[in-house]
Amino acid sequence: MLAETNLRNDCSFQRNCSGSKNSDQSPCWIKTCRGVSRPFFSSSLMLAYVINMDSATDRWMAVQKAFEGTHLKLHRVSGVDGYALKLPIPEYDEALYNRRHGRPTSPGHVGCYLSHVRAMKAFLATDEPYALIVEDDLTLLPDFESTIEAALECASHWNILRLTGLSQGTPAKVASLGRGYSLCIGLGRLKGTGAYLIDRKGAEALSTGMIPMFLPIDHAIDREWVHGIKAAYVLPFPASQVDSGFRSSIQIGRSLKLSNARRWMTTYPYQAYNEISRLLFRSWHYLRAKSALASHRPKPTGKKELTEACV
Repeated sequence: MLAETNLRNDCSFQRNCSGSKNSDQSPCWIKTCRGVSRPFFSSSLMLAYVINMDSATDRWMAVQKAFEGTHLKLHRVSGVDGYALKLPIPEYDEALYNRRHGRPTSPGHVGCYLSHVRAMKAFLATDEPYALIVEDDLTLLPDFESTIEAALECASHWNILRLTGLSQGTPAKVASLGRGYSLCIGLGRLKGTGAYLIDRKGAEALSTGMIPMFLPIDHAIDREWVHGIKAAYVLPFPASQVDSGFRSSIQIGRSLKLSNARRWMTTYPYQAYNEISRLLFRSWHYLRAKSALASHRPKPTGKKELTEACV
């Protein structure tokens, strides 16, 4: 079935759902702008997988309220209680965690890590092309949903797209998403996993490649080149984990470190290698993304141009 539905901003939208398993929710729309056609997917069709502990009913109520003004559909993912796990378990390599992260086991970090893997697997159990995975202490800025829509226009440049962070990292701007937001590739590490978009390739690679765990979740998903996928993030962040008023349920008490001698022997060499690898891979990713965008940029016509940077 192929039927043109409407025109918006000089772009035509057509639906071509022949052969689709779920024609109401699959990305079977085709968007054509300036003669360039590609699949189009709306955030209104997307599920938001919310990681929430069974006991944290107050957080579940708060995150539902945060999403009230959006079209996103919430799907609750029961969080893994790391303090209830009886270690050792096959999904966690404690010895390697000690060496690579330089810290003793944190049950909260183990539970959080396995919860994110559980959310990715829940997404992969559907036939949806994209998912939003969030933690339950999230607050949204007014432009959150429109920023997701714009980011989906740039989906060829990422398999996982971070929407929150504890700092801005070291961004290299790739494209404008409008309303003051930019698609960026980080040349340094980005902390936090409050919210991210992920596609099927990203979820398949990470949900299998990150097991067994040997790093905290934000460190692990920040090594996308190891898994053969691409990562990017949005600045300024359209959501926050620091404004909800909830205290962290992952880290209880003081974060301990192994001795300096052990860290110098194992942790610091690994971290140096990891940072150099990240810089090299993402610099190459950035140059390729900028080159791809430049090659598709239309020639000036004297008329008002569309602002969709990733068309």
